Amino acid sequence: MATFKKEYSNVVENVLTECDIYTADGHKFHTERAMWDTGADTTIISSRIVKELNLQPYKQGGIAGIGGATGSNVYLVHVLVPTGDFVTYVEVMESDFEDIDVLIGMDVIVFGDFLLTNADNKTTFQFRTPSKGGIEL
Repeated sequence: MATFKKEYSNVVENVLTECDIYTADGHKFHTERAMWDTGADTTIISSRIVKELNLQPYKQGGIAGIGGATGSNVYLVHVLVPTGDFVTYVEVMESDFEDIDVLIGMDVIVFGDFLLTNADNKTTFQFRTPSKGGIEL
């Protein structure tokens, strides 16, 4: 079992960590700009990652958000989360993000325990794999 913990000196609106995106043949893209989003069903990667890894879409999908729905290419990748664990064969969609490289959605988050606290005006984020249930991390 592995636990990742990140503490902030204040309350934050976005949890950003590092993560790696791998292709089936082992090519890797490392980022420290992966945002965790429990409101997103699907993990989304930037066009920059698609270009860097020369990913080829295997189907079309759609992303629905505040601005409406838009079509997107879908790619199959492996995601290495900060605990050091792989979530394999993740269907990710492409977006033209500028501030982040990866939006980690519930399709990846469900493989572990996600805890966010804001005690004493400081945010603490923890993620544990595999999931054990309960709230103590």
